[in-house]
Amino acid sequence: MKTWLPTLVKELAENRSPTLSLAVRGHLGRAAVFDERGRLLAGSLGQPELEKAVSDQVMILKPREAGRLAREGTEILSERLAAEAVQFWREALDGQQKAWAAWLLTIARPTAEGLAVKRHALSANAPFTKLRLPAEEGALWSLLPLNAGLGRLLVFGDDELALETAALGARAGLKASLISVAPLDLDLQAAQLLGEFDLQTFADWSEVGPASLEQLGVKPGVMVLLTTPDSAAFLETLKSAQLGWLGLAGEAAEPRTESGLFPQALTPAQRALGLVAAMLEGR
Repeated sequence: MKTWLPTLVKELAENRSPTLSLAVRGHLGRAAVFDERGRLLAGSLGQPELEKAVSDQVMILKPREAGRLAREGTEILSERLAAEAVQFWREALDGQQKAWAAWLLTIARPTAEGLAVKRHALSANAPFTKLRLPAEEGALWSLLPLNAGLGRLLVFGDDELALETAALGARAGLKASLISVAPLDLDLQAAQLLGEFDLQTFADWSEVGPASLEQLGVKPGVMVLLTTPDSAAFLETLKSAQLGWLGLAGEAAEPRTESGLFPQALTPAQRALGLVAAMLEGR
């Protein structure tokens, strides 16, 4: 989330007209910056075919003009920016670097002249109230985290619940990592359309010990979720650390009651949402 914004500001400051593209699914976007010739400069839209479609579109956009594409459930909003927008993006970059948490709100509405795009850089230096935006026919909006100010999340597991929680945690503004020993069994590409997270792999769970946990970033205040029951090598180390939150769910929770779940959660996505809500409740 931090790679594309400095590049965008640099391009505008040097009096060029880059294009900012958002791949939006479920109101959350992934961002990429393209130059005037359609070359990808920074960021990612999650799939090469999306980036190719946007690259073709970028070359025909004029400064201050926006275009919209739809590909298999993903909306792609692209706007060719002009150099006079540099002050707004500098303020967004300042929020990313200095604020406790920061987001980019983008709202695109169809008009008789084409797409009208409005953007707001939001930053917080204290606890915040979640935005409530009204549904509007035909409008496309996305809320893109600019930093990971809500905290650090480590998820240990190989199941869909671990994958969903890592993706939703990243979507909410957490710096999330999924630690797995079976990444080939997971649909990582689909999950990272929801939220961008790091993947760390081990050959076997027995390889995860105190030294590995330190390298992964386990320290006071970090939030940790385990869905794998194969945690004998490191669970006690986690319990003795001053974590901000420690949850056992999925197979790791049995026969204990799973923590942080909505009472009637049925799907991995619903359970993951409940877990993320429980993590953030006291933050």
